[in-house]
Amino acid sequence: DAANSKDVARVKNVSRLGECNRCDLSNANFENGFFQLAILNEVNFSGSNLNGANLAGAQLNNADLRNTTLHFANLSGARLEGADLRGADFSNAWLNWSWLVGAKLDGANFTNTIFIGVQMQNTDFSQVKGLTQEQVGRACASPQTKLPPGLRISYCQF
Repeated sequence: DAANSKDVARVKNVSRLGECNRCDLSNANFENGFFQLAILNEVNFSGSNLNGANLAGAQLNNADLRNTTLHFANLSGARLEGADLRGADFSNAWLNWSWLVGAKLDGANFTNTIFIGVQMQNTDFSQVKGLTQEQVGRACASPQTKLPPGLRISYCQF
């Protein structure tokens, strides 16, 4: 499966980027791409290269990011509610103040990922790679959140 060429052209035109809901951007190269504050709900980024991309404040609710590489990507403040992140590689990425509520994460890699203020509610982290106590110690969760054995997290206070 390759990305829809019209959708790719649309998001590469930074001057018009703002919204691309349900776009097919699968298996595309967006290394160092600029998606800050973009509305990308239900977008298909599966298999794409988003290494070094700026996704700060982006809305990626119910997005498909399976097997996407996000090395050194900035997802600070991004909303990833219900996103499919299975097999995604977040190595060295920034997830400061992002929302991973109800996300699918089996096989995702969080090695050296910066976690500050991350909302990890109703999400199963039990099958992820590279998650440490230091990372989850700077995040919060709901009682329904599952973590790998030995890790503990505080509940979010509202």
